[in-house]
Amino acid sequence: MNWKATLAFAFAIQATAATAYAGDGAALSTAREVAKEGLLAYDAARYDEAVEKLSKAYAVVHVPTLALAVARALEKTGKWVAASEIYLEATRIPHEKGWSEKQDEAKREAESEREGLLARIPRLIVASTGIDLSKLTVSIDGVNIPRALLDSEQLVDPGERHIQGAFGSQIAKTAVLVKAADHARAVLHFTETADKPISSSVAAPSEDSSGRSAGEGSRSDAQEATSISPQRIAGWVTVSVGGAGLALGGITGLLAMSKRSKLLSSGNCENDVSCTEGQADAVDSYNSLRTVSSIGFIAGGVLAVTGVTLLLTAPKQEKKAAVGLWVGPRAAGIYGGF
Repeated sequence: MNWKATLAFAFAIQATAATAYAGDGAALSTAREVAKEGLLAYDAARYDEAVEKLSKAYAVVHVPTLALAVARALEKTGKWVAASEIYLEATRIPHEKGWSEKQDEAKREAESEREGLLARIPRLIVASTGIDLSKLTVSIDGVNIPRALLDSEQLVDPGERHIQGAFGSQIAKTAVLVKAADHARAVLHFTETADKPISSSVAAPSEDSSGRSAGEGSRSDAQEATSISPQRIAGWVTVSVGGAGLALGGITGLLAMSKRSKLLSSGNCENDVSCTEGQADAVDSYNSLRTVSSIGFIAGGVLAVTGVTLLLTAPKQEKKAAVGLWVGPRAAGIYGGF
């Protein structure tokens, strides 16, 4: 795109701006000048600058010629996927009355260039070991892939792509270098999880007189020994929330005291509420802090007392502490209850 093409392009923008944008003339003039700067940056191979300026102009003047220019600049920066979407957008801009032939020509060029670009955009398929892919949260270059599309080839920009998968606390990462028209594959490696135990070679346990295996009986005892009543759980939660309320009341109370001290020392206040008009905002802030502090202390105190009452009245556990080893036909582990 040379300087003559740049001027022709700018003229095409000017000729259709009135129908593409209903704002004031100053905004249109500014957008036109920014578009010219973007086109000149494109001619000088400053493609990042071209993307920035042309995108700003396109946001104001929504015409195919500008959309085409933005897409071409994006393609030059290596953002092929984004470019393909802007090419498509250019073809879908409704025809406006008063458009020049240049706009219709831009739509045709956008459609043709998009077809050529789609054939070159790399595709990347993500796979996993150890955990089913559908259970993972997967991202490419920090952008999450919708779960419904995890088993599909992802359109990606050329270059090194960074893939991450997460399942609970497990994180797996890998990187793949993709080139134009590649059909690449990235594999995330996980270990088998607790809901699918690794096979054990330990011999099956013997059964006791009740017919239960030793491991099964011990594990059941451990589960009973470590059970906690719902009332105790509710008590600890309520105490925690109450403590947070008291902490909030204390902090805001200290802030209110500091605010009051500043008001009185300023010489503009005789007491907490009798101040000059210039101190109205400061007085409002002081009153708000006092209110929050009072609410924090009252609510926090009530919740803390309620939580302590729940804990004191909760039924006591009768089971004794139990620690031991359990062994099953497919897994083994340590149990304990205190």
